[in-house]
Amino acid sequence: MKTHKILGIYRLPKFSNNAIEADRLILENSLQKLANYKKIPIQVDYIEEPEIASASSNYDLVFTMCQSEEALEALEKTFAKEKTINSAEAIRNCYRKKMSQLLSQKNVGYEPFSTLNTKEEFPYSFDQGTTYWLKRSDFHAISDEDVTLVENAEEAKAKLKKFQERGIQEVIIQKHIHGDIYKFYGVNSRFFKAIKVRNFLDSTIEPDYALLEKIAHTSAAALNLKVYGGDCVVDRDGGLHIIDVNDWPSFRICREEASTAIAELGIQYLLKAQYPIEEMMSSLSITSA
Repeated sequence: MKTHKILGIYRLPKFSNNAIEADRLILENSLQKLANYKKIPIQVDYIEEPEIASASSNYDLVFTMCQSEEALEALEKTFAKEKTINSAEAIRNCYRKKMSQLLSQKNVGYEPFSTLNTKEEFPYSFDQGTTYWLKRSDFHAISDEDVTLVENAEEAKAKLKKFQERGIQEVIIQKHIHGDIYKFYGVNSRFFKAIKVRNFLDSTIEPDYALLEKIAHTSAAALNLKVYGGDCVVDRDGGLHIIDVNDWPSFRICREEASTAIAELGIQYLLKAQYPIEEMMSSLSITSA
């Protein structure tokens, strides 16, 4: 019987903002559960992001957390798109400017945005207490300084200068939406979890969790993501506003459930032509390392 070969690609530490160990754990836990599948032999290997260019292409499925453009180019050259979770295209779709363009076309409450060269003057007024977010446009947030709130013209000027000093040439500007912040996590249509992480409203507003799941899945689909996480603001009227979606989060609050769903997704990819999905799932008999 053929041994199915699975490759896991770790994320470079500089792309794991305060989550180096957690990022590695979700990848390892997921692939260990996949390796425990009893119907067929499965071999799991791991490499670091810079090793993609020299990796063998002889893998049936690749789970990658890589982020750098060099790694993504190597990923596309070495592995077929349909064998890669998430694909290089999907990972690039999470870069802030591209993500903003794609999510603006969907009914997910994404706040309108504009772009600004960091050498230019801030173009908006702060009348009636309006505040704005500045977010680097060329990438998602890899440090806390990549997404920052500005409350007056002087602060905007100072923070634009800091972006310049860090070599960031363009930012996205969005109005601040006041509300509670929820983090959400998803694995294709197999798994979803949302939890409040910041409470900013005076009264407790319970979101429509079914709607939150729907717009999160809609957002992920727009970006072609299979494994994803993100953030959503719930405003004082209960309105939902997706503010960020990214590939392969650490799943810190739900690692056990998420790793099982990721393993099941891998089984589905490997065996969809051989077994009915119900039989595949019932055969995932070992779900812990």
